[in-house]
Amino acid sequence: MGLRLRDLRPTRRGVAAVAIVTGALVAGTAAPRSLNAVVVPGLVAVVAAVVQLLRAGEPAAERSVPAPGFPGERRTVEVEIDATVPCRVVEAVGDGLAADDPTAAVGHGGRLTYEVELRRRGAHDLGPATCRVTDSLGLFAAEVATTGTATALVYPPVRSVDGGPLSTLTRRDRGGERTSFERLREFSPGDTMRDIHWRASAKRGADEFVVAEYGDRAGGDAEIVTVTGEAASGGADAMAATVAGVAARLHDAGVTASVAVPGGRQRAPPGRARALLRLLALTGDGRLDAERREAADVRVVGEGDRATVSLADGEVEVEVEVEVEGTDAVDGGREYSYERAHGRTRDRDREVVA
Repeated sequence: MGLRLRDLRPTRRGVAAVAIVTGALVAGTAAPRSLNAVVVPGLVAVVAAVVQLLRAGEPAAERSVPAPGFPGERRTVEVEIDATVPCRVVEAVGDGLAADDPTAAVGHGGRLTYEVELRRRGAHDLGPATCRVTDSLGLFAAEVATTGTATALVYPPVRSVDGGPLSTLTRRDRGGERTSFERLREFSPGDTMRDIHWRASAKRGADEFVVAEYGDRAGGDAEIVTVTGEAASGGADAMAATVAGVAARLHDAGVTASVAVPGGRQRAPPGRARALLRLLALTGDGRLDAERREAADVRVVGEGDRATVSLADGEVEVEVEVEVEGTDAVDGGREYSYERAHGRTRDRDREVVA
């Protein structure tokens, strides 16, 4: 649906033009010759401006989808605007994201590029964009909301969990073996530092890493530790961050994590964490059925900004305090991502062993 006359608003230039035409009309009653010299061109300009906007099609926006990432990471977003009249675009971003003034004049269509910071776990909207369209003379303007959005997925910060209790579990279950090597590939978000192949990476340029990817053991009985995550109302962020930390510890030991949370289930072998991180980014509050909970090797329960990690035999409990809002959530995360591979891991979590 195109613009209507009531959608148009005069700009300051438009107000000045209308005032000049009106003044000329008043003066023209005493001096008719001045009417043709000022009023007619002014009226033509005003009418042409209105007609141009009424006939213009609605702007369309198409934006890139940023790669998922951890809180504190930044992504570049590009928004392509297709418009037949001059346009200034303003992009809306979701509450879990931060962007510095995502707005630009794009003329008769063009590209808006801006940086967005990932702030809080979850799926957050980019857009819709609002275009302030004007006629070519700048006399009238209208606000037009475009359709369509993209989603920025933010993984949970991976919280440090005491590896001592978990190491006894993995040693008991694994018998000291690791899954079998499959291939080398480029490092990507979601990979663990453990699986970087340092000898192969050393043959490449600075900041270029390759990852050793592992599959099931040759006997087909790769060791698996089952992990459940549950959360009371408001505890999903703490639960997700802590489950991610447990999975990271298991991956560092070469063990597959089979995770069940209210949002679904995912099996994550070492070096293949992205599907699990996506699940943890999207899961909400909730409880699992008693049978699944009782069968788990590791249980995580989130309440508010704290989470409790328990082993199945009840021997050990680890309580992890998690900051889930603001910059503390960003700076306190222990990420198994590109940050860890470059030695920028930051551990500030407070742990209490019961």
